[in-house]
Amino acid sequence: MKKRMFIAFLLVFALCFSFAGCGGGAAESGLTTFRIGTTTDIDSLNPLVSYMQLGAEVFMLVYDPLVRYDENYEPTASLAESWTISDDQLTWTFKLKEGVLWHDGEPFTSEDVKYTYELILDSGLGYMYSSYPTGITTIECPDASTVVMTTDSPKANMLMNTTPILPKHIWEAIPAEEMETYPNDAMIGTGPFKFDSSSEGVLKLVKNSEYFGTAAIVDEYVFVSYDNSDTLAQSLSLGEIDAVIGLNSAQKAQVEKDGNIAVISGSVPGFTQIGINCWEDPASKGHPALKDKAIRQAMDCAIDKQKLIDMAYGGEGEVGTTLVNNGDFWHYEPGQEFRGYDVVKGNFLLDAAGYVDVDGDGIREDKAGGKMQFKLISIGDNTEEVKAGQMITADCREIGIDIKTETMDDGALYDLIIAGSYDMFIWGWGADVDPTVIMQLLTTDQIGANNEPGFSNAEYDRLFYEQQKIMDKTERQNMVFIVQKIAYEEAPYIILVYDRNIQAIRKDKWTNFKQIPDNGGFFYNMTFDNYMKISPVE
Repeated sequence: MKKRMFIAFLLVFALCFSFAGCGGGAAESGLTTFRIGTTTDIDSLNPLVSYMQLGAEVFMLVYDPLVRYDENYEPTASLAESWTISDDQLTWTFKLKEGVLWHDGEPFTSEDVKYTYELILDSGLGYMYSSYPTGITTIECPDASTVVMTTDSPKANMLMNTTPILPKHIWEAIPAEEMETYPNDAMIGTGPFKFDSSSEGVLKLVKNSEYFGTAAIVDEYVFVSYDNSDTLAQSLSLGEIDAVIGLNSAQKAQVEKDGNIAVISGSVPGFTQIGINCWEDPASKGHPALKDKAIRQAMDCAIDKQKLIDMAYGGEGEVGTTLVNNGDFWHYEPGQEFRGYDVVKGNFLLDAAGYVDVDGDGIREDKAGGKMQFKLISIGDNTEEVKAGQMITADCREIGIDIKTETMDDGALYDLIIAGSYDMFIWGWGADVDPTVIMQLLTTDQIGANNEPGFSNAEYDRLFYEQQKIMDKTERQNMVFIVQKIAYEEAPYIILVYDRNIQAIRKDKWTNFKQIPDNGGFFYNMTFDNYMKISPVE
């Protein structure tokens, strides 16, 4: 571990010389460079296969969607200049901005939009964006600056869509069987920043001087990946980088002592959860007892989530319940079905379901006569989740369930999840403004992809697809609530924490940035506002 820290530190040290001046601001070249430190590297430069939050952030700067979110999460023009919808709410006409160029100088046209949407619809790729085109049946391009989309029913989330538009002239040359492995190491977009380079945990973007919109102030953004968050915090304090994403609570307290640094704990859409293998397929290698929702509900009652947040996460988070974050318009707050921390209720649920401790050793037997022992996997370099796993083990012992913890890297865990070769795991998901994105995770057609628990419920599926057709926002909200209620009742996920992302910027060097929304992040907030407006202190 020390070697990995040392390598990360040397990497930052080298950057200070290769980019003419540590800590950003105006370099000798006259360019302004803003360096952002993270604890994760981009998983892929290909938007069709990336599933990490940093990837979405980079794609947002390099590519443009038809419509972006403004700081109030209202749709605002991007590649689409305007749009109209037919009286029957089935046909959308988008007028595109003219004179837009791809980063390689080729003109952007309506054919690029048609190609991108049809590629995602036909290939099943684009994990972060696949829910957006759902329901679109035909796409026509009457001219180079007009796109007409027809849907099979009203589509409530048509404008809640951040799909990055790809250049047809590049991607159409890639064979279908190679799309998933295409490195996209040139990354040509229309966005406000151009891709420059990516290697050894350093990704650089440079300003697009021919951008069709208002130009950014910063000339270069450099994302630097660290193996260790202590070194990340240290580099910020030393002025070697300008901002950080993803500190933990201990580092937050350390950095807050520096009056030159603005530190926030921003609410970000998403959560950390226990995923429970309830896949009915014979290929599943999870413990069969976990298919009984009574066990899943009992464990939810046994876990003291507030204590877990206080001790494992340093108080940085809020108790999780349903799929959409609390405070969000789409969040369903459980009523009388609410499962708070209640060991008595957890024991009652197991007793009522017929799980008893036959031999008096403190561990219940399942209905096949075996011990109720489950393996819980967490990612080894995530100290918060490892600590959470240890606390969950102690909590579940109080209801007669024996949890064995194991750690591994995220790649190994992902492989086990896809194969259904696990009992339970701790991981997290980022979400979006549109509730469709996060609720889609538990649909039957996502089994083997994003539906990690292998959960399948016909009513959940039906209502999930139905809510996308409801144009009245309040009526749609009611159905979104029912979808979340089903997931809460069935408990394929035990949602532990609504996460906060601790971020910081050196305010002695930079200005014109803010939290979006008021309690959100500087970054990872689904807008590019801060990237476009941040400017050096005079």
